[in-house]
Amino acid sequence: MDHQQSPQQIGLVQAFGSIASRGPAYLRDFAQATEALGFHSLWMPEHIVFFEQYQSVYPYPPHPGSSERPTLPVGKRAGLFDPLLACQAAAMHTITLRVGTAVALLPLRHPLLWAREVATLDHFSGGRFEFGIGVGWLAEEFAALNVDFSTRGRLADEYLAALHAAWSQEESTFHGEFVNFTDALSFPKPVQTRPPILIGGESTAALRRVARYGDGWYGWNITPAQVDAALTQLDLQLAQHQFIDGRIRTRADVFIQVGLRHPGPLDAIAELVQSYQALGAQRVVVSVDIATRSYEQQLHNIAECLGVTASEAFGTKGVPTGE
Repeated sequence: MDHQQSPQQIGLVQAFGSIASRGPAYLRDFAQATEALGFHSLWMPEHIVFFEQYQSVYPYPPHPGSSERPTLPVGKRAGLFDPLLACQAAAMHTITLRVGTAVALLPLRHPLLWAREVATLDHFSGGRFEFGIGVGWLAEEFAALNVDFSTRGRLADEYLAALHAAWSQEESTFHGEFVNFTDALSFPKPVQTRPPILIGGESTAALRRVARYGDGWYGWNITPAQVDAALTQLDLQLAQHQFIDGRIRTRADVFIQVGLRHPGPLDAIAELVQSYQALGAQRVVVSVDIATRSYEQQLHNIAECLGVTASEAFGTKGVPTGE
């Protein structure tokens, strides 16, 4: 996997479907403006259901290093378009823009469903999809879908192994604790050898998951010091655990992506982006509050501040290939 090209990749994380003005037409226009300005990629978050009241604690602060109480940045009657369908819509209205999930909640769908849906999206996007995944944090969402929250890490590990089987084997067979299938014909296979799997989370378990199953690591809303500590732990996990194909890999074999949500001035965001890049992040994806009425000007301002130029959008490759 070649990670040496275009170390300054900048993407955007944006939610669609929460209100009528952020519907299909806005998604189309936003994606096209993002591509035209030179952003590398557009990333869609996932929650299947929300709750106005819940006991679970959102794990991330309002911005990296903040001491404020973590709160999920959604209002009442929150909702999101399905991220795979939203990614497909964005891809079909663009030419080079890559699309990804930030992040898909892997334990909430059977791996054969993920395999078919992601492969379909990979075809409709022309091989421009990247599969960011996480294990989830909202216990009430798992309960509503009748999925055991306490086993979500084990589910994720097994689902990732089953995904590899479904995408790599002509007649796919996998037998585990939660998933069993024999000689299943899972077609079509993805356009890419496999869509790059970027695994989110900063815990030891998450970084072990990267070592065993991931093409990349996706850190989210953490300080440069926390990124540095996570990468040190990732190096340890890579040295101790084989990838699913039997290889012992190093950091050079793993794509590093850091996501950032920040409500502050663009200069502060730019400073954090530069810090992440200095630590080895090959891509930074940024989430900021963007008003629908002024999104074009705001996107222009973000691009200018972060050094994004239009020529990068239509000439940049530098994508983890899954190989």
